[in-house]
Amino acid sequence: MSPKKNRVVKQRTLNRAQRRRAQKLKLIHKGYLLLALDRTQWQERNIIMLSLIWGKHALPIYWELLGKKGASNFSEQKRFIAPVLRLLRSYPIVLLGDREFHSVKLAKWLSGWGVDFALRQKKNTCISDDEQVYVALKDLEIKPGNRQFYANISCTKSHQLGEFNLAAYWKRKYRRKSPKAPWYILTSLPSLQLALSFYAARWGIETLFKDCKTGGYHLEDTKVNERRLLATILLIAIAYTLATFQGVACQKRQVSEYICRPTEKQRSVSRHSDFWIGLYGFLWMESMMFWSDMAGDLMNLKPHKRLYFQRGLKALSFIQSTV
Repeated sequence: MSPKKNRVVKQRTLNRAQRRRAQKLKLIHKGYLLLALDRTQWQERNIIMLSLIWGKHALPIYWELLGKKGASNFSEQKRFIAPVLRLLRSYPIVLLGDREFHSVKLAKWLSGWGVDFALRQKKNTCISDDEQVYVALKDLEIKPGNRQFYANISCTKSHQLGEFNLAAYWKRKYRRKSPKAPWYILTSLPSLQLALSFYAARWGIETLFKDCKTGGYHLEDTKVNERRLLATILLIAIAYTLATFQGVACQKRQVSEYICRPTEKQRSVSRHSDFWIGLYGFLWMESMMFWSDMAGDLMNLKPHKRLYFQRGLKALSFIQSTV
């Protein structure tokens, strides 16, 4: 059975309950689960991680110490990705990877699993649309503000593996600034819009790394051995996921404005993420419990503000109910 037919069967096996649950949790993006693959250096530890894209953030689901410095190779990537694909085999998946995971052999292997992908390529990668003349990506006529979609191409002179698509995009100049290089994305997705929107969502794993390192848990400040580091990452993954879910619950209860400043009118995106709201909502709740006597005395000093204080205490009870 061809990879395309495998994908059709995979989508049909996703029952209504699974789809409804995933959409409710903001896991489904235009019918797909988005998995971001990346590697990060935490002190001297080299860790590869797969995360599930959650809006503009990501939730960690699988990670591993590489035990070496530098990039991962194809055999390591296959061994690392396979358990996650088996776990999520009932869902339609798109795997997202940056230029470290540009291997055309990885793309062919994912196709065999019936998994879609969007893998950024290096500019010296060669492609061909007639299986004879190969052209380096840097020689394509892509300028700032341009985007192009190449269908049914073969990739690399050495492997000559075909039936892929290529999405090329160079972000336009804004305030006299533009990215130094365009995106060259090898993909199995059928359209330019899908490939670009899905790959842009890959930034969620970078936000996850920032939250784990400096934005919430300060993982880089820990000085532990490898075994304890993996245990620490597991605890952080659980706490990060729970804080994110709590932030979603707080927003549904419409009490997030008690935790953080609401989004200003001139901002196009939310000021704070679900993770930030959940994390600081818990801290706000703990501080109110710790300083409850003093807070009660201060509220008694201003009886004319009683209604506002009651609203705040009601919001506090809603936040406590999400824990």
